[in-house]
Amino acid sequence: METIKHFLRVIDIFGITYSFRYKQKERYQTALGGFILLLFFTLVLILGIYYFIPFINMKNYTVVYYTMNLAATEEVNLFQSESNFAIGLTCDTNKNEKLSVKDLLDLKSTFILYEKQKNSSYFKHTKKLKSHQCDYNDFYNKYDNQYDYLGISKYECLENKEDIIQGIFTDQIFSYFEFTVQAKNDSAVVELDRFLYENDCKFQIVFTDIIIDLLNYKEPITQYLNQVFIQLNPTLFIKRNMFYMNQYFTNDDNMLFVFVDGEPKLKTLYSRYDEYFLYMGLERNKTRPYNYDKYAKLYMRADLKKLYIKK
Repeated sequence: METIKHFLRVIDIFGITYSFRYKQKERYQTALGGFILLLFFTLVLILGIYYFIPFINMKNYTVVYYTMNLAATEEVNLFQSESNFAIGLTCDTNKNEKLSVKDLLDLKSTFILYEKQKNSSYFKHTKKLKSHQCDYNDFYNKYDNQYDYLGISKYECLENKEDIIQGIFTDQIFSYFEFTVQAKNDSAVVELDRFLYENDCKFQIVFTDIIIDLLNYKEPITQYLNQVFIQLNPTLFIKRNMFYMNQYFTNDDNMLFVFVDGEPKLKTLYSRYDEYFLYMGLERNKTRPYNYDKYAKLYMRADLKKLYIKK
């Protein structure tokens, strides 16, 4: 016991220094002071281990997450970072075995670009887009299970992936995708009144969406296939604006150079939509209002927002 007390007195750093020697000693040290020192270092070690384990596993982090409103839209590329979308017409039921929805309706794809002229007028460029039946390569062979489950092989994918959407109507440049569902001819309009009443038909849009998993340090951004649709109605002409924005994700893990931000990862993100419709009546083929042969129109546009996430 005396040996332990002597050891504790030796390590007591809290001892008071004399201005003289007493029993060949220059400091007054006690076993209690040494015990408190050991207790202090033990607590520091426990706390250090407790916080070091989640630190080394990259679990100690803070997140900055906000959506910023913009004065002007950014350029949004719907095909960057292995992203894509598919469009198609489907009917969950088909009581008429002789006809299908594709026999009566056409799906037309266009890219529209407005350029503001010097006299403040706008020049409209309209480009018809070619499409093909989707295959696994269109979605980079990454979502084969979802691809089969959603039946994307029945949908159409665009061939040209260079067009970029941006701006609003008052900007110098305003560009967007436009997809129109319309009757093949006047006789199809007559058939569609009954066909759409009897069958549950939709204009489907499948697109690449993302999930942010902040607990996954190496791959925090996961892509998947999402799906929305427009319900086709024989009495309505439905219009929908579908907005996209850019998302910037920064994984800042600089422990020494704290003023150096990591390189942000840019992803295209589905933002929101708004929808409205025009009433065409029960027999649009007889009354023939403006756009009587059209049943749905989808606009893919850039949003006046961007999302910023920093971990």
